Order: sequence, then C-alpha cells, then structure tokens
Amino acid sequence: MSGSNNFLLHQSITQSLAGRVGYLELLPFCLKKIQETPCKNFSTNESIFYGSYPAVIYEKLNPRLWFQSYIRTYIERDVRQLKNINDLALFQKFLYVCAGRVGQEINFSKLGNEIGIDHKTAAAWLGILEASYIVYFLQPYYKNFNKRIIKAPKLYFYDTGLAANLLGI
Repeated sequence: MSGSNNFLLHQSITQSLAGRVGYLELLPFCLKKIQETPCKNFSTNESIFYGSYPAVIYEKLNPRLWFQSYIRTYIERDVRQLKNINDLALFQKFLYVCAGRVGQEINFSKLGNEIGIDHKTAAAWLGILEASYIVYFLQPYYKNFNKRIIKAPKLYFYDTGLAANLLGI
C-alpha cells in the first residue's frame, strides 16, 4: 500500500505482524531519476516547479492543475479518513502556512498561533503530514550530541512542486 492507504491498512490489521512484515517507502523521484527520463530536460527552475511526482513528469500533466487536485483529494479524502479533523478548511490553511515555513526551524507554538490552534494540535497535524510523506523534519547536526537532541528541526516538503504550488509559485 502506498500513500495514505497504508494508514487504512494498519487500522484494519489486528495482529502485530512483528518480524513478518517489510516496509518499502516510495518517495517522489530524486533529481537524478528525473534527469534520466526521456520526457524532457528540465532546468533547475523547472525541476523545482514541476516537482518530482511521476504523473507530472512522465505524463506531462499541467503541474498547477495536478497539484491542486492532489491537495484537494489529500485533504478531503485522506485527512478526513486518517484523523477526525472537523475543520478541513483550517487544516488546508495550516498546510499553506507550512509551505511558507520550508527550511525554517519548527516552532509549534508560533505555527499554532498563526492559524488559531494550540501547539498540541499543530504538532499532531504536522505528525499527520509527516506520516503521510508530505513533509519531513531535518534534524540539526552539532558535534555536541545534547544540542542535536535539544535544537529544533527544520521543516521541508518531500516534493518541491507541491510546496511551490501551495506558495502560488
């Protein structure tokens, strides 16, 4: 199962399956894989704009339309099934604000205040985005191990095209 479908599968399995299951994460294409496609040579700016989802790259779909449909489907179907989020418009606003925070240290309180939610809800919603492979957290690196644990991670989207679309680029 890929995408958020793996959540639905996990909910329906009652056994632990410890030692009997394997996971394979299928993320969007890396830049090297995109450059190997026979479809088109992308400039750096085009690579950022188009992102790295196979449908946009191989099928040459309009990235603006595809990402808008993807966001709508993700929020209306997947998020509603994953977590009981009552205000989907507020979650969508949260997603847009996260796109504006790409590359910045994450502060749950500030993020929550901007949207009008508490820091626990912001952390839970970021957990949903992370678990569904929309965003990831880049942990800081310091020689001092304690600083690595204490310092805040930075927020990034797995796909630059999705982040660019959310930002209106």
